Amino acid sequence: MARTLGPLVLTSLLVGWGTPGWLLLGALTLAASYAMGPTARWAAGTRARRDVKRPAPVP
Repeated sequence: MARTLGPLVLTSLLVGWGTPGWLLLGALTLAASYAMGPTARWAAGTRARRDVKRPAPVP
């Protein structure tokens, strides 16, 4: 669905809205890039806690 509607929404945003559309796209990209650090740390911490609870596999 995202591959089908993504280009349509992005094109209509950038062409239809002009400069405000470009600014909105830049703001969304900036927000997503700032969210990557905390999200990666959260995912690593969650994975580490889950691996500690899991018993070792029996050969």
